[in-house]
Amino acid sequence: MISVEKAKELVTSTTGRLAPVCQSVLKCLHQVLAEDVVSHIAYPPFNQSSMDGFAILHSDYLEQKEIELKGEAPAGKPFNRKISFGQAVRVFTGSKIPEGADTVVMQENVSVENGKLIIREPTLTYLANVRIKGSHITEGTVALKSGTVLNPAAIGFLTGLGVTSVSIFPKPKVSILITGNELQAPGTLLSDGQVYESNSFALQSALESINIVSVETFRVLDDEKLTAETLQKAITGSDMVLVSGGISVGKYDYVANAMQQLGVQSIFYKVLQKPGKPLFFGKQNNCLLFSLPGNPAAALTCFYEYVYPALRIMQGYSDIFLKQVTLPVLCDFNKKAGLSFFLKGRIINGSVEILEGQESNNIGSFALADCLIYVPTEKTFLHSRETVEVHLLP
Repeated sequence: MISVEKAKELVTSTTGRLAPVCQSVLKCLHQVLAEDVVSHIAYPPFNQSSMDGFAILHSDYLEQKEIELKGEAPAGKPFNRKISFGQAVRVFTGSKIPEGADTVVMQENVSVENGKLIIREPTLTYLANVRIKGSHITEGTVALKSGTVLNPAAIGFLTGLGVTSVSIFPKPKVSILITGNELQAPGTLLSDGQVYESNSFALQSALESINIVSVETFRVLDDEKLTAETLQKAITGSDMVLVSGGISVGKYDYVANAMQQLGVQSIFYKVLQKPGKPLFFGKQNNCLLFSLPGNPAAALTCFYEYVYPALRIMQGYSDIFLKQVTLPVLCDFNKKAGLSFFLKGRIINGSVEILEGQESNNIGSFALADCLIYVPTEKTFLHSRETVEVHLLP
């Protein structure tokens, strides 16, 4: 068995980014740029009014010249003549500033009498209310760098520059393999000794919550040949396979044999932690495989602590682990020596509560959790109000 820290090191060192793909910028929300995006235009693409008002020459204002209104330039319909001294054009927010003009006076500070402008603004500065061409970005410069996560503002910024597609790291294709004769689909009648299967639904929901939607679920009974065939089918075309159950050495646990038959490289098996000790991590060619414990809370714990960072690396993120904070714990806690613990917790008014029901099969308490409290191997007792490392669930 290996430590939590060594297991995470092996996961991160084994996992690589997926090959970049070119994709419509409108379908890239929350994805990571694989290349710099260079702007092919200046923005704004022309001197632009930031207000409804009148475009004038600032020197006319300073010299208090009489200014004649020569027309108007609605947004998208520029005034097609150059204005000279003593002339003005009515402009609107987004309008192109007419050639010759250099300043916009707000409409609230102007009146028009007999076709002449009367300006009542005491301190009108040069270039007031004018967005200069290229003031946001100049043509040929980098708009967004490789590694940028595309949020809604980034999507708007790029489309405003006329960008239609970008190179990004794609979302991984994930397969889930569920094993076990005793597992039944929700909504069916249970026979004696059977239980409802929930891990596939919890894992798929966890994937969807982090925007991984290309997910296929396979189910197989406890049969060695079928397990190997189904596992190979899951591996084919997937970037990652999550197996639930069947990895131990019980009489009806066939996952380990199936992996060996298929030539899956074992990177580690079993971690000094609770819950989730029987965690397996391996790979076949470019597909990563995690065999998660069958107990639901243990499976989810391993998902967030190990699968989540691997998925983040694949997608090009630089911050790969769950966000961490340090908070005081609300009660004492005794811990078994020799294992690291991940405790289901809930943050309350700047402190963290250790929830009841820490058993690896108790997913009900996980439903109330918003964090995992990490207690390292060497720690055997937590005192009330002692600060602990808290991993925030996404």
